[in-house]
Amino acid sequence: MIPAQFDYVAPTTLEEALSALSQHGDDAKIIAGGQSLLPVLRMRLNAPEMVIDLGRIEELRGVRDDGDAIVIGAMTPHAVVGSDPGRAARAPGPQGGPAPCRRADPAPRDLRGGARARRPGR
Repeated sequence: MIPAQFDYVAPTTLEEALSALSQHGDDAKIIAGGQSLLPVLRMRLNAPEMVIDLGRIEELRGVRDDGDAIVIGAMTPHAVVGSDPGRAARAPGPQGGPAPCRRADPAPRDLRGGARARRPGR
């Protein structure tokens, strides 16, 4: 089925995204990867007036050490988390080796992160 008509915006900053969300309120839906929202739109179970796409906001991507925590941006693909060169040193796994960042199938590795991982013992 084809979704009902809606307006679409793809902001490039978090400030622009928050402004669009503030402007449209409950009439807006946020799309990050589309795996949840797109099927709902296609089945016309939801018909927002505005869809705000977070995919172009660079400040929501990446892995960084934030002192006592490793911060994984909400739009960071799992493949990027797994290939981060400093990840093993910053987040050791159960036996002191690198923390596992694998999925059963490579296809879902483009899924978004959005987690905040704490160092063991803290």
